[in-house]
Amino acid sequence: MNRDGTQITAAALQAWSKSFLSGQDPEIRDALLADSRVVTYSAGTVICRGDKDYRVTLVHKGRIRAKVTSWDGREVTTRYATTGHFTALPAMLTDGAPSSLEAVTVCEVSVLNPSTFRRLMRTRAELAYQVAVYLAESTYETVAYLEDNLFNSVQQRLSRHLLEMATPTVKGLLVQTDQTDLAHTIGSVREVVARALKKLDDIGAIRRYRRQIWIEDPALLRSFASTDLRGRRLPETRDR
Repeated sequence: MNRDGTQITAAALQAWSKSFLSGQDPEIRDALLADSRVVTYSAGTVICRGDKDYRVTLVHKGRIRAKVTSWDGREVTTRYATTGHFTALPAMLTDGAPSSLEAVTVCEVSVLNPSTFRRLMRTRAELAYQVAVYLAESTYETVAYLEDNLFNSVQQRLSRHLLEMATPTVKGLLVQTDQTDLAHTIGSVREVVARALKKLDDIGAIRRYRRQIWIEDPALLRSFASTDLRGRRLPETRDR
């Protein structure tokens, strides 16, 4: 039973089984999930704004974007979190972080109690070690994203982010966003993104309809994208 008086949900257990902590003692799993609450965020919701406002979550479903915002409002994506991923673990250990979290799609998460997580890490060496490895790998992934945003073209960055943001449906891969949001996502401006989208539309890689972008040819879009970061698999066309 979790802290709002309800049972630990099947979705939370399934997400845990896909996480980097899946091999941990079930007592650790139950202690963390029992001291959590399940929250659903609609697409576009700012989950937390960084600094000391952070949410340690286990993602059940959906896609969350971690981003850094400059003083003049420009944004850059540092990573995405999907099913089985945790958010804000660095912030949990340093009592805050400069990045914020936004729901790209409708998301369901377990919001964990950071005090419980820290207590378990102090007493369970294997848990602390696994978290340390996870943080190291996340650092490399973030550096790869920043390298991508600094050195690759707008076309490459846009193509990769469309693949990352896409949601599998029975009709194919769908990205629900607009040019302004995409520009923020890749750290560019609307006019440049509009030209890049037109090029992808003209060659048949995507199809646009209002705030919907359908990925018509994932393989073609991949050919424009930068290298898949850390060998992660990008979405397929079939429903999963």
